[in-house]
Amino acid sequence: MRILYFTDGAGIDLCGMRASLVRIPEVLTSIRRGQEQAKYVDLMNVMGLSDDEFQQAPIVLRTLLINLVQRGLHQRWVNRNYRADLILRRINHRSFDGVKRDFLNLLFLKKANQKNVAIRDLQLLHFLSQIEITIIGPGYDEIEMWLRKVVSVRSQVEIQIKDVIDTDPQLKWFWPEVKEAVMDEQTPLI
Repeated sequence: MRILYFTDGAGIDLCGMRASLVRIPEVLTSIRRGQEQAKYVDLMNVMGLSDDEFQQAPIVLRTLLINLVQRGLHQRWVNRNYRADLILRRINHRSFDGVKRDFLNLLFLKKANQKNVAIRDLQLLHFLSQIEITIIGPGYDEIEMWLRKVVSVRSQVEIQIKDVIDTDPQLKWFWPEVKEAVMDEQTPLI
């Protein structure tokens, strides 16, 4: 089973991250298409702002850019012939606990369903024996860190956690320094 998890996109607050993101063709295309929604602001100019100036941009504009970047990263992932069985977005949950609950309900569904399983459901149980979670940022948040620390270690289901940018062989240049700094400190990139 493949699960896509869209983070809160906090990594977009970093100028270096934004500069790298606009070098990805699908992200650039997504931003250009999204320009229709922001008629009085040049989105490419906003992506090029310094960190301080970007923080002063209206939250609606920053949220639009996060959505457009995530749409572009998702399109790149789909173009590599991947399909998601489940999509979770951080923006659809009010709290950290809501996202955790959804993940745990899914991951431990297998354990609950092993009793009185109908023959047609055996295929579904096999399907849930291996779960691949792909993170679409940019950046990490506390859910991604929680998945790496708790779920992938304690679950009876084999779980692989991947980052959409890391798994793309053509994007190896993107952010090794950023990822290493975040993973070494074990703190969310906000």
